[in-house]
Amino acid sequence: MDEVTQRAASLADLKDVWGLVRKVADDIPFDVESEVGQESMLTELMKCCTSGLSPVALGDDKEIVGALFARRDEFEWGLRNANVIHVSCVAVAPNKRDSSVLQALVDEIKERKVPVLVSVKSGDKLGLSDELKKHGFAHECTAESGWGDLYKWQPPAPAGNGAAG
Repeated sequence: MDEVTQRAASLADLKDVWGLVRKVADDIPFDVESEVGQESMLTELMKCCTSGLSPVALGDDKEIVGALFARRDEFEWGLRNANVIHVSCVAVAPNKRDSSVLQALVDEIKERKVPVLVSVKSGDKLGLSDELKKHGFAHECTAESGWGDLYKWQPPAPAGNGAAG
């Protein structure tokens, strides 16, 4: 079995994560042929690679085989001053789909012990919705535009937080 290690993505990873995203564009889904689509995706990848919140999975050869693109949720931060992570995209190399790469990436983001929102685009072929449900994420809503679904994970309350009687 391949050994998969993880670390936080950095801007230096942009070329490699862009290659991975382009390789799995149909599965995410993402319009790799559209210049507007490419600019939008590259902008999001840059934000996520510099957020310090996006884990990447490395295969035996240290190649990036999976990535969970995350950053602070701007809406929650601006409206509620809440520390919430938003995952906008997940990419896993086709030859790693049957391994524990996706599970390891999801587990890593949950270890931060803050609420996590995950956007799952309509047409996702990665099986992300089912994987999220297995990890305790609840379906929050479906976008009226048909864009996709939003899932949320809420960390358990710390023990001993009850009021003394």
